Amino acid sequence: MIDAMTANSKVKISSVEDIIGALQNIFARSQVIIPDIETQCPISNTNYSAFKLDYQNISTIITEHQQQLDAVSHEISDLKTVMDSVNHIHQQLVAKKDKITQSLNSHKRLVSALWRLPTEVLSQIFVHCLPTEHCLSPAPGTAPVLLTRICRRWREVAVNMPSLWHRLCVDKHWQRAAFCYESWLERSRGRPLSLELQYHKHNWFELRSFLQPYINQVSSLSLNFDYNSLQPNAMISDFLALEELTISLDSDSEPGINRYILLSSSTLHDLSQLSCTLRSLTVIGAFFDMKHALTFNPAWARLTNIQINIKEPSAFPQLLRLCPSLSSLTITTSFSMEALEPCTHTQLQSLRIISDDFYFRNGPERFNLFDTLSLPNLRTLEVHNVHSWPHEEFKAFLTRSQCPLENLTFSCTMSITDEQRAEYVALIPCIRGYCM
Repeated sequence: MIDAMTANSKVKISSVEDIIGALQNIFARSQVIIPDIETQCPISNTNYSAFKLDYQNISTIITEHQQQLDAVSHEISDLKTVMDSVNHIHQQLVAKKDKITQSLNSHKRLVSALWRLPTEVLSQIFVHCLPTEHCLSPAPGTAPVLLTRICRRWREVAVNMPSLWHRLCVDKHWQRAAFCYESWLERSRGRPLSLELQYHKHNWFELRSFLQPYINQVSSLSLNFDYNSLQPNAMISDFLALEELTISLDSDSEPGINRYILLSSSTLHDLSQLSCTLRSLTVIGAFFDMKHALTFNPAWARLTNIQINIKEPSAFPQLLRLCPSLSSLTITTSFSMEALEPCTHTQLQSLRIISDDFYFRNGPERFNLFDTLSLPNLRTLEVHNVHSWPHEEFKAFLTRSQCPLENLTFSCTMSITDEQRAEYVALIPCIRGYCM
C-alpha cells in the first residue's frame, strides 16, 4: 500500500493539462486510508512493569510510520510543485492579457480622432497643457514630462518640441535629479531659456559648471537667495544673452530682522557688468542703494522695465534720470517732507507706486512724489498704501504732464471723493478706468 502511495511521486508540469492530471493523481492518492498511527503501546501508563514490550512489533511500527511520513512528504512536495506551476502559468496568462490589452488599445487609438490629429495640431494642444507658472519643474505628474508618458507618438512629438522645454526651475537639491535637468535643457535645442535658480551657498559653483553649455541661451534668469546665503558673488555677468533678471531675497524666515535688507556690494557690482541685452530688472525683498547705482549708468540706460525697492524717496528722480528708456516702473519706497528735485521722463508709460509704511509707525507720511514730477507719456498709474492722498499736488502733476492717462488705480486709507475724480477727468478726459 505504501509502495503504491510513493510510486510516480516525481511530478513533471508543462501545461494546464499536466496540472489537472497531477492534481487528480494527488487527490486520488490522498484518499488512501492510512492506518491508525497511534502507538499501540500504552506508554502513558506509568506502571511499565505490568507490560511486556514486544520490541520487534515496535520496530515494525516505526518502519511503517517512517514510510507514511515519507509518503505524506512526497505528497506535500508534489502539491507545492503543482502550486508553483499554477502561479507561474497565472503570471504568464496575466502578462499575455496585458499585451493583448495594450495591442487592443493601440488599434483602438488608430481609429480615434485624437490619434489622427496632425502633429501641428497636437503640438498646439501640448503648449496649452503647460502650467501657467513662469518656470516649470521636471515633475512626472505635470506637463511637459507627463506628455512623454502617455504613448510613443505623444512622447516623440513632445520631446521634439523645444517650446515645451524652454522654462525650467532648478531647486537647491538639483544634483539628485541632474540627469532630468540635463535632458530637459538638451530638449530646448538652442531656444532662449527662462531659468529660475534656487541659490544655495554650498553648490553655486557646481551649478554654474552644470549650466555652462547652455549659459548663452539664458534670456530670463531668476535668482532666489535666502538670508543665510549672504548674497555671494553670483557671476550674473556670465549670462551674456540675458534680457530679464529677477533677484529675490527671502528674509521672512529670519525673526527680528528688517523686512528688506540692502543688496550686497558684490551683487551690485555684478549688475554693473550686465550684458547690453538686459531690458528688465526686478529686485524683491531687498533695498536698492542708488548711491552705488550711480556708477552703473551704461547698464541702467538700456532698461525698459524695473521693479525695485528704494530706501530714500530722493532716489526716485535719480532712477528716472539713470533710465531714459524706461517704459514700466514698479517702486516701493517711503515718503517724507523732503523736497524732491524736478524730474521729467518722456518714455515712462506705466508707473506703480507702493508706499512702504514699515518705517512710519508714529504717524502717516506725506506723499510728495507728485510735487515736482512730470510724465508726459504716462498711460497707467497705480498708487497703493498711501495714508493721505495729495489731491492738489496730483492735479498739478496732471496739469504739468498733460499725459494720455487711461487707467488710474488707488489704494489709500483715505477715500477719494466723486468731486475729486471729476476734477481728474476734467484735466485728463481720456481716463477710462478707475479702481479703488
